Amino acid sequence: MPRSLTNEQRIFLVKQWWISGNTRVVNEAFQAEFPDTKIPTRQTIYQLAKTFDETGSVEDAPRSGRPRTVRTEENMERVSETFLLNPQTSKKRASIDLGISRRSLGRLMQDLNLKLYKPRLLQALNEDDPDRRTKFCEWVLDSFEEDPTVLDRILWTDEAIFKVNGRANRRNCVYWSDTNPHLVIEQELNVPQVVVWGGIWSNGVVEPYLFEGNVTSQKYFQMLKDNIIPQLEEHSSFQTMIWQQDGAPPHYGQIVRDYLDDTFLHWIGRRGTIEWPPRSPDLTPCDFSLWGILKDRVYAQNPCYTNHLKSLIEQEFISINDDIELCQKICRSVADRCQMCINTEGKQFEHLR
Repeated sequence: MPRSLTNEQRIFLVKQWWISGNTRVVNEAFQAEFPDTKIPTRQTIYQLAKTFDETGSVEDAPRSGRPRTVRTEENMERVSETFLLNPQTSKKRASIDLGISRRSLGRLMQDLNLKLYKPRLLQALNEDDPDRRTKFCEWVLDSFEEDPTVLDRILWTDEAIFKVNGRANRRNCVYWSDTNPHLVIEQELNVPQVVVWGGIWSNGVVEPYLFEGNVTSQKYFQMLKDNIIPQLEEHSSFQTMIWQQDGAPPHYGQIVRDYLDDTFLHWIGRRGTIEWPPRSPDLTPCDFSLWGILKDRVYAQNPCYTNHLKSLIEQEFISINDDIELCQKICRSVADRCQMCINTEGKQFEHLR
């Protein structure tokens, strides 16, 4: 029976049927009463009269099968309880257990404001690391309060490895799935790679230095003395620049520390005039921003041999150097990160951002 008929029209049809018992007469009366509605078929009139005889109502009998909507209070409570008891349940598993299609389950989860969250990798800390991190962050914020230009004067430096068959930053590669896809990215061993030194500050990035082989204190010292420092000395802000490096073994060599003591009034690092807290990649722009940007851009161009890789690295450094506003934003964001680090008593904070 057509569900387009209103209850008023159905009652009218039943009355006319019992008065005349003739479908032609019923249709003529119906057309006169409801001129804008399609005339019902003979079968519809018969079925409507039969339904009224059997049920005393002109309304359709309830349909069998699954209800038209599953967004009921009962199902909302069932879904909420399921994910409250086991937040790691996949949508597929929950759909089977609850007897609700995944599409309908998705709507219910949306109504409940349930969202998918990814775990994040965090640098493990040693027992005394939080105190060291807090001390450094307090120095940054106190210095920033006294001199708002201090973050513009720090040159943040680091090394990173780029490989010919490298992949884009995995932190930017997201795979949405209702279950673990067990995704595997095949990685060749012993492929050509380049160790890149880089530096960033509010005036841009420093021209990269590409090491040949492993980095040692002697190689690092020669790089500083013959390549990097001569570049920096040409800058008008060199006299007030603050050098930063982490505590990697090549940086800690006595020859390196003596050279930095002679070159800079203040430098941040292991046994520097300002102590760098170990295991703190979340506080240095190279780690939390620069390398990620560079690797995404370089690997997106599929370097196929070492010289091609080197050329792309140098090209992307130039590209970033043209975006001074980006460099300033990255370096000045250290203040906010230091405040978050202090708020968490020196513990990891990136997962809270």
